[in-house]
Amino acid sequence: MSENGIRGIDLFKIAGESISGWIPSWKTGGQKPTRQPFCSLMEERLLMYLEYHPQVVWYGRGDIGPTFASTYKMTLPLTTPFAINYLFDGNAHVYLPDAVGQLQDGSLLIAEAGMEQEKRRERNQAKAEAARNVARAQGGMYWIGTETTLLSRRHANLVFLHARRQPFPSFPELAEALQVVWAWGEAACVQEIVERLGERWSPEEKEAAVWKRCADAAASGHLLVDLANVQLTRYAPLICLPPDSPPILPDPLPSHLENSIHEEASPPLNVSTLEEHDRKPDHLSTFDTSCLDEKQRERFLRNLRAVEAVRNGAGLCETAAEASMACSTLCRLVKRTIELGQVACVPHGTYHRDLELHPAFQQTIRLLYSRPTKLSIQAITEHVELKQVASRLRQDTGGTFALPSYDQVRRYIHTLQQEPKVRKERGEERGTRRERQSPLSFALSIPAPAQLAQVDEHTMELYVVTKDGIPVASRIHAAVLVCVKTAAIMSAVIALGPLAEEDYMRLVKGMLEPKDRLVLKAGCQHEWPCSGKPATIFHDRGKIFTSERARQALVDRLGIITEQAPPYCPSAKGTVESLFRWMTQCFERRLPNTSFGVHDAHKAAGAGA
Repeated sequence: MSENGIRGIDLFKIAGESISGWIPSWKTGGQKPTRQPFCSLMEERLLMYLEYHPQVVWYGRGDIGPTFASTYKMTLPLTTPFAINYLFDGNAHVYLPDAVGQLQDGSLLIAEAGMEQEKRRERNQAKAEAARNVARAQGGMYWIGTETTLLSRRHANLVFLHARRQPFPSFPELAEALQVVWAWGEAACVQEIVERLGERWSPEEKEAAVWKRCADAAASGHLLVDLANVQLTRYAPLICLPPDSPPILPDPLPSHLENSIHEEASPPLNVSTLEEHDRKPDHLSTFDTSCLDEKQRERFLRNLRAVEAVRNGAGLCETAAEASMACSTLCRLVKRTIELGQVACVPHGTYHRDLELHPAFQQTIRLLYSRPTKLSIQAITEHVELKQVASRLRQDTGGTFALPSYDQVRRYIHTLQQEPKVRKERGEERGTRRERQSPLSFALSIPAPAQLAQVDEHTMELYVVTKDGIPVASRIHAAVLVCVKTAAIMSAVIALGPLAEEDYMRLVKGMLEPKDRLVLKAGCQHEWPCSGKPATIFHDRGKIFTSERARQALVDRLGIITEQAPPYCPSAKGTVESLFRWMTQCFERRLPNTSFGVHDAHKAAGAGA
């Protein structure tokens, strides 16, 4: 391990660019939670696993420096960055783990998160071996979290409990009452315990107290519930063990990945992708024609005879005329055969030219293009994962790797569109449908209402004039916060000018409060029974959503996990985007001459009198 000369990732090299979100952590032992950033969903699952592991005293990022910590007001119990030296291909490199921490016995903990296929690569295996040696030397542990070990059901339950750990004024009195009506080791559901507490407190306070006690018990390993298989609801039986009982540990994360190390994914040997052939001018590497059908074999033999005749001294034009092909075609075949071997004579473009893109960029673009969200070419070009790949390549090799241009990404995607497997995954083949990614819809997979909320802002071209004829605005700005599970609007704000942080704070305040007063004030015919505190708020890169004030209010004060959507991907916020589309259809498209939306608010208002 070495720390000299290592600054950590300069503001993560992701500040304001690719920080996917923040988790409020209670592991530092303070009165308020401290924020922990994550850059991927696997990192979020790992941090939540460490947050509710009884043996973990504290944890933090191992790849940040003091500059980043001071900028985002983070607490660093351990000197960071935590640099680990390792060897790969005979060269010395430095590895910064995702998370470091301390166990109950004072030993060191190093943890890493990522996709299993990525962690099996040879370079990542070298990093893991170096981290295991450092942890072993200090009597500690090294954990690897992947999609197969960090279970989604358990993570959803932990997020559910984590949102309910926030203290409130009446909790100390309710905690004493809970000791009387709910004994240690007794199995009872939340609904039953709420009824036992009587009428002294409101139903919301009583239910919040029960869930907070369960969340605190889960953090100390005293909640006797199978979180990996049981979904937490108000009717699920819960058992809290005494504080002096031995803690229940979750399924351990492995320190080694089972099975052998997989090499880089390479296409199978077939007609279109072959192993490297000898490229000497005086030697034609042979090609097995058994994989060709009869028609392709005839054309291959015709091309091969013509090429060999030209190489033996025959005239180019005469040979091309005898083979019934153009002279330019035969000339190209001769050059390609000298360069690639006999495979160049196989018809239908069975050889290919090596792309200028690095294989790491190609693999990332392939994964992004194959996602069910169907990102656009511009979204793939500017995706943060490409920037992370370039940063990793520069760090590993010491060379300079420019990001792929829009034209390079477009050409490679055009190549991917020709592959049947990719077309089938995207559901673009005629007569085929894309396979379901889950047996349940995404909304049904969310455990409870208000567990996940989406927020976004929108503008509508509407010409607003007061009763006395004074024009106020030609464009109104709105923001809504929607529950993804029920599609209910939890809060909404409308402004005549661009939205500011104060408007977002009003949106959050309206989310937490009942709407009875607003319903009476506006004279609504129906109730608005939608309020609560979400466990996770999903937002885009809007300045009012990613500001420091928003992080302080949501993460530090309310203990809400904030998660950021990828750029140029409105489908990720499908619930709130569908609401905006409905607003446009109901309000803007009802105006005269605006069947496709308002383009001139003044003209449309004049046409509508």
